[in-house]
Amino acid sequence: MNKAMVLKFFSAKDEEQCKRNVYKYTECGAWIEFKKTGIVLGSIVEGSDEGTNNYELNYKDKFTEEDIQKHIDIIEEEANSIWEWANKEDENGKTNAEIGLDWPIL
Repeated sequence: MNKAMVLKFFSAKDEEQCKRNVYKYTECGAWIEFKKTGIVLGSIVEGSDEGTNNYELNYKDKFTEEDIQKHIDIIEEEANSIWEWANKEDENGKTNAEIGLDWPIL
């Protein structure tokens, strides 16, 4: 895969439109960064001061559309776990973050 194919996958004509599309069309508001060697995907999680892991896909590794989607799905799952950890209150009105439970992703 190359940059043009990444743009096509995200229905974008350029990097800026791609960034908007990735943010707009993912539940977690994921982000994409273009590098000479490939792309990096991740997400900042609203309601927390945290973010998901960052995932780098290198053009030389010939990643596929399925690889991109797999990483978007992983990011969505991580973002959901982080959001719940930071925002979902238990019966005592405390979040997992407030009571000191372990970070939800590795």
